Amino acid sequence: MSVEKIALVTGAGKRLGWAIAQALAEQGYALGLHYNSSSAGAERLCAGIHAAGGHAALVQKDLSQPETAGELIAQTAAALGGPVSVLINSAAAFQMDNLRDLTPESWQYLINVNAAAPVFLMQAFANQNPAPTDGAIINLLDTQLTSASPERFSYFCGKFALEGATRLAAYDLGPQGIRVNAIAPGLVLPSDQSQQNFDDRQALTPLDAGLGPADIVQAVQYLIAARQVTGHTLVVDAGQQLMGFGNAPIG
Repeated sequence: MSVEKIALVTGAGKRLGWAIAQALAEQGYALGLHYNSSSAGAERLCAGIHAAGGHAALVQKDLSQPETAGELIAQTAAALGGPVSVLINSAAAFQMDNLRDLTPESWQYLINVNAAAPVFLMQAFANQNPAPTDGAIINLLDTQLTSASPERFSYFCGKFALEGATRLAAYDLGPQGIRVNAIAPGLVLPSDQSQQNFDDRQALTPLDAGLGPADIVQAVQYLIAARQVTGHTLVVDAGQQLMGFGNAPIG
């Protein structure tokens, strides 16, 4: 099988990765659906894409072992019949730690998943043979980088590193025809807070709007299509960063 447009989405088994992969499939992309432990969600998404007449392949990898992360590019290309032209680094790991209680293990795990694995995936993407002639890489960050909480020390260090890597990769890969950008989502889906806390936070944003996965999908679609945009972080948060509330509790 050979297709023209192939995308790899990491963390496609749930949350934003799932929504992004589904939208790209609807646009006609063949999808490499990466997952680690969320096999049920990835398999359900893959089956749905096939049922709709699309193409998708499941690719499993533990991104806490970044030295093997780049293999996902070759696996996706082999399964779908051509070079990967779009890479979405959506997978992320969340844990609470701070400078006083973090351990070498917790630090390394979060840095590996949130920074090192995306970097080695970008490397493998750029080193494809044949290389994509018009490639797009999008790294998912976090709007709370502007008001990062020290209670997620390792997580935010990883996201800060990925933000810098986005700019450096954009400069390096631009002559190759590869654009590298990032999206910093705001409060899109509840994570470790109650639904009430999540709703209260969304109501505080200047746009007083319920940000959802569709808003992030729209940003992904824009950056894939924007031929003269690279090295940019697109913040999609209904103005949350303007409030500076980060992870602080409400009330």
